[in-house]
Amino acid sequence: MAKRILTLCLALAIGIAFAMPATAAVKSIKVGGDLTIRGIYRDNLDFQNDGDDNAESWLMSTTRIWVGAELTDNVSAVIRLLNERDWGTQSKSSDDTLIDLDLAYIKMKDLLVPGLTATIGRQEILLGKGFVVGNSNGVEGVDLGTFSATDLSARKSFDAWRLDYEVGMAPVTVTLFDAKIFETSSWGGNADHDLWGLNVCYKTDNAAIEGYALLYTRQTGSKYNLFTYGARVDHDVLAMPGFNYNLEAAMQSGEYNWTDRDGWAGNADISYTFQNPMQAKIGAAWFYASGDKSSSEGDWVPLYPDNLADRIGRITYAGMVNTGFGTPGSNMSVPKIYGSICPSEKHMLSLAWFPMSTVVDTYGDDDLGYGANFGYSYQYTEDAAFGLLVDYASAGKAVPANDEDALQVIGTVAVSF
Repeated sequence: MAKRILTLCLALAIGIAFAMPATAAVKSIKVGGDLTIRGIYRDNLDFQNDGDDNAESWLMSTTRIWVGAELTDNVSAVIRLLNERDWGTQSKSSDDTLIDLDLAYIKMKDLLVPGLTATIGRQEILLGKGFVVGNSNGVEGVDLGTFSATDLSARKSFDAWRLDYEVGMAPVTVTLFDAKIFETSSWGGNADHDLWGLNVCYKTDNAAIEGYALLYTRQTGSKYNLFTYGARVDHDVLAMPGFNYNLEAAMQSGEYNWTDRDGWAGNADISYTFQNPMQAKIGAAWFYASGDKSSSEGDWVPLYPDNLADRIGRITYAGMVNTGFGTPGSNMSVPKIYGSICPSEKHMLSLAWFPMSTVVDTYGDDDLGYGANFGYSYQYTEDAAFGLLVDYASAGKAVPANDEDALQVIGTVAVSF
């Protein structure tokens, strides 16, 4: 019943939008985009010495262009196109030259009541820092195409409707959304997979406190519901300028893949930025996601997290995504020690170390090894930047056939306009 009422409200909002005069004036039109070209070298992402040369190197491009139109009566629309492809592959598969629809949404502010904003269409949905929701390439994501480094995909958008209400008496925003993950009528009746979400955020100039409730529901064939509840605190301590802590934890209940679930996950991050021209920063973090040795009941289900590679290590994430070893962000305990420095205004160096282990020793040991990330960036102009990433991972005993370590080097040139 609740879903029918919300669908009816959404239909009403769309009807109001279509009732607008077809000749509505356009206040402004903006056009922009970005182009990122990467040179990638990867060796032994599966950590196995099978007698073959596992080293690969190639070039890839990520191209985006967007158009935004601001109309009258607080109405705007955004469309963004995306192409991701490996160089020189357009003759092998027509998919490599496809132009995909990345964003396509209508936004209406002060809809029906002051402070209420409706966003309808393909859009990005980021809760907090993306610990649970922020990237559609999750447990049931989109077909990214045939390019090789799918872990570097820029596509994050959901087909969704979203309501944001800004409370006038306090700095509080209430967000309600429904992301359509999968929908078909081929089996007859309702065959939807949806991600429903309710988020309440209290935000000031130096702090954010939010709580959320999510429902991942599958209505195709045998039905199941997975509930996720979480909270986050992000605080810049005014009494100690440069000191920040970010804490987030979430728990799950219900079913996923027809198995009862009771997993939980958390992330803690504490950092200090020195108040000097080089902006030196040091920090420590810890990512934890539960697992279950006897069954999958206690496994944390990573729904649609964003920036997961920054929590567990870039090359570890790439290896899990591209080789199928393990589930990224589940049954993992990953501390992180990191730092960065800007030796001059346009240059930045960063370093991070990730000692990793499984929560339960599924493979007879809990040692996943360690990863190390090094980064360098050079801001050539306001519009153009160069970057270099070097990532190394040493496999532990919990990695099957852990005969070799893994290495990747990524050089980047990016332009935005």
